[in-house]
Amino acid sequence: MDRLAELSHELTSVLAELRDEANRRDLARLAAPLHWLDEAERWLNYEIVRQYAPSDRDPVPFTYVPAHLRK
Repeated sequence: MDRLAELSHELTSVLAELRDEANRRDLARLAAPLHWLDEAERWLNYEIVRQYAPSDRDPVPFTYVPAHLRK
């Protein structure tokens, strides 16, 4: 595993810990930024996978929701 993929895997673990800790503390106000981080992490993973297998993925890494339409 190269260093970039390794760091991405660590990021996934850290984000899971952040979500768990926020849930334990009942910090609902962190839900939106944590969802944003999750989406950014998915996009990062998409781009990392594309480096190794560019034709194996869909052309759109995530779904963008305009700010005025978000709840």
